[in-house]
Amino acid sequence: MTFLKTYSLAQPNFIKSSCKAIGVIMFLFMIQNGVVKATDRQFKIEKKYLNIPVGNRARMKLFKINVNGLSKREFPVQLAEDAVNYWIFIDVTEFKGKTITLSCPATEKALGRIYQDDRINGEDSLYKESLRPQVHFTVKRGWSNDINGPIYFNNQYHLFWQAFPFGKSWNTGYMYWGHATSKDMLHWTEHEPALMLDSLGSPWSGTAVIDKNNDAGWGKNTMVIYYTAFDLTSFKQVQCMAYSTDEGHTFKRYSRNPVIDSNWEMQTNDTRDPKVFYYEPAKTWVMVLFERDGMSFYNSTDMKKWQKQSHFMGLHECPDFFELPVDGNTNNKKWVLHGGSADYFIGSFDGKIFTPETLRMRYAVGKSDPDILYAAESFANMPDNRRVQIAWGRIAHPNMPFTQMMLFPTEFSLRTTAEGIKLVANPIREIETLHTTSNKWTSLKAGEANDKLAKFISGAYHIKAKFTIGQNDSLRLKYNGNEILSIAGNECKPGENTIEIILDKTSSEIFINGGEHYVVERLTKFNKQGLTFTCPQNSINISQLELYEMKSVWNTINK
Repeated sequence: MTFLKTYSLAQPNFIKSSCKAIGVIMFLFMIQNGVVKATDRQFKIEKKYLNIPVGNRARMKLFKINVNGLSKREFPVQLAEDAVNYWIFIDVTEFKGKTITLSCPATEKALGRIYQDDRINGEDSLYKESLRPQVHFTVKRGWSNDINGPIYFNNQYHLFWQAFPFGKSWNTGYMYWGHATSKDMLHWTEHEPALMLDSLGSPWSGTAVIDKNNDAGWGKNTMVIYYTAFDLTSFKQVQCMAYSTDEGHTFKRYSRNPVIDSNWEMQTNDTRDPKVFYYEPAKTWVMVLFERDGMSFYNSTDMKKWQKQSHFMGLHECPDFFELPVDGNTNNKKWVLHGGSADYFIGSFDGKIFTPETLRMRYAVGKSDPDILYAAESFANMPDNRRVQIAWGRIAHPNMPFTQMMLFPTEFSLRTTAEGIKLVANPIREIETLHTTSNKWTSLKAGEANDKLAKFISGAYHIKAKFTIGQNDSLRLKYNGNEILSIAGNECKPGENTIEIILDKTSSEIFINGGEHYVVERLTKFNKQGLTFTCPQNSINISQLELYEMKSVWNTINK
């Protein structure tokens, strides 16, 4: 779970997050002691959703759902008192046929606009909004961040993430595990949350695995998820597990959670984001857990009782850890350990201790913000031993009913370069299934390429090129007024180079020389100038240029 990069009380983000949490606690205290009287509204649930109006400038207020006097759910919403900016929805299927009491310290007018329906408000324009990415996954409503436990199981990909479906300003005390499934990692169907809050707190980031040998005792091929539970009152972070015996449709929490509580031992509350996998050579489960200042390694044979083996300093939160062949040679494999950003180490692993063999490196950068790509995780249980990752793209979407996005899935490999062994990322091959019209040109200078590309100003595009450039020159790319690449000639090869570009509504992703450079940028300008190459000395020669228009991934899914 992305929380804070540093934890000094002097940090503005820490103060802001803490104040939000304290504010909610004080508000609850005021309600419980009669200082504020919550307005109640009753619904006999006959439809699937409650639609709730949101105001961008409205104060966050706490809702509670009670049935027969028992508290069933609580969540904060910026309930619109005046102008409505957008609508969120709450799935209340579990209460169908029952009468619920919806409590919130709000006016009767504001509560009176809440209504139940089998459709979400705004469904007719869903996935057609002006800034909705068309080849990247985004949530229907609200906020999304860290990728959680992506996994392939029974011919289906499962994607989980940190979800705050109640608004566009996240609240760490009320995060859910969002859930979507896909057949190709491109066309996703969003489902109801896999996990909501329980008595231990909000379910933060984690991982998913398949228990093929019934080590946990819930049956062979049970899907098991590990996550951090965050307590809003104490800020305590502990590690928990849940399991699904119906292929990920529903999850039950382990009755003896938490399975790891290391706050006292580590003298910190910062213990989170378990990454779990089965280590075949030792017939043991391994957990990589961010604790205080780095990654701890734990072992378990039953998935429930864990023993710490080692600690590695130098990376921050959201670990991913996997083994890959170097240059495709299965007799020469190395382990890759990376944290929340694109920082990583290459080394060896014996089931207990990770030994780095390189300095810290990065596999992705951004010009405006080096960490637009964050909290990436790779799919577990992939067929054909592919190592595909998907990352949170930290890109805002102003005036939309959603914000943030997931970057395009990329496949990892280890490659020997002039700088040594590096982790490289390239778009998954499934991107070609999105191609519609194609355009191909050869033997172009920068100006000629710009003329060809001038009319492609709105849509989703996949662009490939082969080029040479002078070592003393430089190359800049702009799209609709946004500079998306600036690279010196001596950062390219003396001979032929390749470049691959994915352009969507609010993002660009660029892969140079097969992923040796991976550059992610946000698009904030839309001046209809198209993609342009700028080369001060005009030394660039583009031997081949291809542009493919891409169809929307939202056209063929079950909404």
